[in-house]
Amino acid sequence: MSTTLQIIEIKKGSPYLPQVQALYESAFPANERIPMKQLLDNKIKREFWAFFEKEDGENGAAPTFCGFSNSISHGDITNIVYFAVVPELRCRGYGSQILQAIREKHPDARIVVDIEVEEDSKDDEELERRNRRRDFYQRNGFDAAPVEYHWQGEHYRLLSAGGTVTEKEFRDFWKEILKDIPGAKYP
Repeated sequence: MSTTLQIIEIKKGSPYLPQVQALYESAFPANERIPMKQLLDNKIKREFWAFFEKEDGENGAAPTFCGFSNSISHGDITNIVYFAVVPELRCRGYGSQILQAIREKHPDARIVVDIEVEEDSKDDEELERRNRRRDFYQRNGFDAAPVEYHWQGEHYRLLSAGGTVTEKEFRDFWKEILKDIPGAKYP
């Protein structure tokens, strides 16, 4: 029996929004989150997807929520802004399957993610988490890009797959995405 992922778009009023919001709030510290209403707002065209495990051969079994992604695309760059897997399902390949699904939706894009800089870890436990996150992305084909930035009090490093992204390209990407949003700050 093989496992496949079902992708469901998340919008205002989605029946899956409470699950996604709970995972979002538990997976990301407050200083790294933006309000859920902004993630659902259509001022910025985002791909906001929930991923469900659906096992072939199990007739009528309800799919299991396993994670979500929130990304923004412009030109040939797709920035995965938020991405999380349900804690109990981590280390089972779902994260890799989600990244693969995003890559399949954007086969010609350079896909970027940001990670907190490991050297800024406050303790050994945080350092270990950051190293595991970096290693996960590297196992999935992401390499360090020559971009670091500070946002909302955190220091980030960019990783990319499908080609590198320069600092100018990354900043121009965000300037374009946020150009019509008064007071928005870009990385």
